[in-house]
Amino acid sequence: MVAEHGLPETLITNGEDRIRGIAERFGMDYRGVTVTRDTTLQMTPRGDLETVWGSDRIPDEVVVFVTEMPRLFSGLGGDTRARDSVVLAELDRERGAAVISLPALGPSPRRRLGKLITMVVSVLKDSSTEPFELSRGLVVERDGETEYVVAQGLVSRALLTAGMVRGNRPWRLIPMLTGMTAAAAAAASFGVFFSTIWSMANALSPWRLAAISVLSMVLATLWLIVNNRLWERTTDTYRPRARLYNTATVCTVVFSAVVLYVGLFLAVLVAAMTVIDETFLSSQLGFQAGLNNYLNLAWLATSMGIFAGALGSSADSHDDVLRATYGYRERLRRRAAQSSQGGEMSESH
Repeated sequence: MVAEHGLPETLITNGEDRIRGIAERFGMDYRGVTVTRDTTLQMTPRGDLETVWGSDRIPDEVVVFVTEMPRLFSGLGGDTRARDSVVLAELDRERGAAVISLPALGPSPRRRLGKLITMVVSVLKDSSTEPFELSRGLVVERDGETEYVVAQGLVSRALLTAGMVRGNRPWRLIPMLTGMTAAAAAAASFGVFFSTIWSMANALSPWRLAAISVLSMVLATLWLIVNNRLWERTTDTYRPRARLYNTATVCTVVFSAVVLYVGLFLAVLVAAMTVIDETFLSSQLGFQAGLNNYLNLAWLATSMGIFAGALGSSADSHDDVLRATYGYRERLRRRAAQSSQGGEMSESH
């Protein structure tokens, strides 16, 4: 097993007992897992994967590479209906190697990963070239010597997007937004100390408060994407993959914005209930105040805070934010491939 650093490494390392059982089922020895970063799996100029296994295959050896990179079948040499279908695995029987794309297995890939490893080992262990059986909903497409296990339909694309969002680890973006969080908290504090905000919050209907909340999170999302240049241009990669990367980026940033909003809302609610006495709040509103009035106050104050935080600050580390996007990680792979080719040319001279 060869696994990329990150989620593939975690899943393979934690599931080694199961993988060892799979190997024993086929009369093989499990030789462990090798963890790589950006050099074993590289990107070709047209965006395909290029595995560096070496030209010679050791008899009866099977190498399975698990990558975090999403794969779309381009349709070259295959049915046009399969174009841009989601690729779960790529198999090269001649070299006894397979590449499994982890994001295609969805946000909870552990069980499906074990089944897919079992399938590819079974195929690669068999030296014949006969077609192999697949689970329901999967088909095999060929491009030269490579066989692609692909899934079609909206469900497979939704699973791929969800898997990519998990691969981006959006919860890691939140600690990088301390500047935005501080600006949002400072702006939201006005809602706790100014009675005008109290009256306005309780005068607005729930629908209007909800609209303000959505607008504030949309603004925060747009600001983070534009300010940190997270949008993947179609000139950098081909259009379907650019759309895929941008969808995952938007979902990742939205997730971070929602978590930030919920955290700030709870903090403002606790602060309001601690600082503002219920009797005093009732006297300012002109009627008996209750929990729902504190909720409305925190709701509007949080939306105001997110507005101010989005416009008033940016992420603390531009590079760290970029690492949470697939487009940036793909560019790193291209650079690694170019550096490797440049090094080989220098050695040959």
